[in-house]
Amino acid sequence: MKIALVNHNFSLSHGGLERFSVNLALALHRAGHDVHAVGMTAADIPPEIDTHTISIPRKPSWRRIHGFHSQATRSIQGKGFDIVFGLTRFFPMDVYRMGDGVQKHWMRISYPLAPWRWLNYLFNPAHLLNVFFEKKILSATGAKRIITNSHLCRQHAQDYYGVSADRISVVYNGVDHRLFNPEKVSAIRDEVRRTLGLNSDDIAVLHVSNNWRRKGLDVTLKAIGRLGEHGKRVHLLVVGRGRPAAFRTLVRKLGLEARVHFVGQTDKVERYYAAGDLLVLPTLYDPFSNVCLEAMACGLPVITTSANGAAEIVEEGESGFVQKDPRSFDELAGLMRRSLEPGMLRRMGEAAQRISLGFTPLKNMEQTLAVFEEIVGSKEVRMPSHDAIKESD
Repeated sequence: MKIALVNHNFSLSHGGLERFSVNLALALHRAGHDVHAVGMTAADIPPEIDTHTISIPRKPSWRRIHGFHSQATRSIQGKGFDIVFGLTRFFPMDVYRMGDGVQKHWMRISYPLAPWRWLNYLFNPAHLLNVFFEKKILSATGAKRIITNSHLCRQHAQDYYGVSADRISVVYNGVDHRLFNPEKVSAIRDEVRRTLGLNSDDIAVLHVSNNWRRKGLDVTLKAIGRLGEHGKRVHLLVVGRGRPAAFRTLVRKLGLEARVHFVGQTDKVERYYAAGDLLVLPTLYDPFSNVCLEAMACGLPVITTSANGAAEIVEEGESGFVQKDPRSFDELAGLMRRSLEPGMLRRMGEAAQRISLGFTPLKNMEQTLAVFEEIVGSKEVRMPSHDAIKESD
């Protein structure tokens, strides 16, 4: 099958969507498909996979969005693809993976008051363009099938655009257990913690994201500040791209200067899972945050919010906790206190790792291919057998 994967960037060192795109391209290629990666960068795509690099203006943001749509459309035209799989918003495509969630929902969260929301639409055309493409993709004449990575995102597609249930398939993310597993991270745990200046009895809480405001870093900081005696040994490792200066004032106000470590962006995130004891991600909105699954695979319990599709795989009180109000640092502090009870981190971490075993790239690819097969339908496309797929994994 000749498949075009379209995304802004393919990279193992960026966020979850970029890493997912690389892993999917590799899995499909190993399974015998003719895979083409279409995007602005394809840094981690091997030469045996065809890449179609497009160049667009970086600023302003609305020109970047419009330029990406135009160039991506031009790159796939006349190439005879059996499936065009959109991992970001552009048009036309056969299958859309709603990895970025629903823009209308995010705008409602960001600007709860309708007048303020419409002003932002008017003064920032990028918002309007995202909604425009979203509407085209999800309309009855848009993408033939929609793949969401959570039931949360599926519900949003139905609520905001009336997408019929038979057009939507929920396909959860997979995690590479060869890279993210307790054995691998435990082997480097002591070394990484020494590098970070952590003592053996310190508790390392992780915040892993490239959007600190949306992912609730301020809520995490305030929650740690509320822990009192429970928090004396708690250190926060902030991993990812962001501007620490924007949060330094809050850190100083809370008296956490010695216990908050901004470690920056990394292409070796597993090193910080190795150092960590608990992942906390009080996000305002995430279709499915893959860092939750990666942390669970490494044996870390997870606290995240009901606004994160990844909460669907967290067993309350068994492998972590689900925060109902993403903005409540008091609620988060309470959940963290429960996690810090003697033995809880270890027990929940073991349960989290067991749960993660049910989520693999192979399973994700098989379910994605099943959607492709339905669309190709009567076309004479020879699909590799599932045995061949498993052997290639």
